[in-house]
Amino acid sequence: MQLLAASESFGQCLRRVDACGTVVRDTRLAPSSGVPRHAHAAAYACVVLDGRYTEQGEGAALHCVAGSVLTHAAGHAHANRVGDAGARCVNIELDEAMLRDGPLRALVPFLHADRHVALPPTAAPLRRLSDALAADDDLAPLQVHAAALDLLCAAARATPPDAAVRRAAVLDRVVDCLESDLAAPPALNALARVAGLHPHHLMRAFRQHHGETIGGYVRRRRLEIADAQLRHGELPLVDIALEAGFCDQAHFTRAYRRQFGVTPGLRRRLC
Repeated sequence: MQLLAASESFGQCLRRVDACGTVVRDTRLAPSSGVPRHAHAAAYACVVLDGRYTEQGEGAALHCVAGSVLTHAAGHAHANRVGDAGARCVNIELDEAMLRDGPLRALVPFLHADRHVALPPTAAPLRRLSDALAADDDLAPLQVHAAALDLLCAAARATPPDAAVRRAAVLDRVVDCLESDLAAPPALNALARVAGLHPHHLMRAFRQHHGETIGGYVRRRRLEIADAQLRHGELPLVDIALEAGFCDQAHFTRAYRRQFGVTPGLRRRLC
């Protein structure tokens, strides 16, 4: 089975747009062609603008036509058989760092699951995406980015809440608990009580949802906050280290260098 790197896809690429952490790839699949069994290294959404194809994954075959929006988690294996009129498909990938933080986090339950949403072929978000891909001026990449997000939101809203969505809300509460005191976060058992899950189930669900462990999330956020203080504040390094929850400056320096590739002292001098 072939594993496609992020932003790769089969078929003739009509246009590729990289903007604001979004990669949009407009592709034409040849009539009556077959796409071999493969998987994508990154989660993505596929939007069918015209034509049709049948996708065969682990379960029942999916019959995809104009207006179909499919989402697949990273590593989902499937093969496609294209109809006799071919198909035009647009693959959308969002940067994982953007999905972890900020308002785009609301799309994670939709994008990180395997779904098939059927929008009306004449739906306005589909038309706006097609029009944006046809634009050819300096604003076109931004227009494509906005149209792609608009379409994903429309498809996500057309999906009824399910267990994955409810679990995402539970994990958001866990993140809120962690963010309330990153320097001294609650113990795993306390977080599990907040989530209503067994500690082992919480650890597994958190990693699946956020792409990192609970400990990894805390370390990354501590270092991000410390980095902001280094660049914009005047606190001594030892105080920054202690405020961020590190036991001493040496521990902070080692962790910071692993994350950013430079020492805290050098970062401050460069700023």
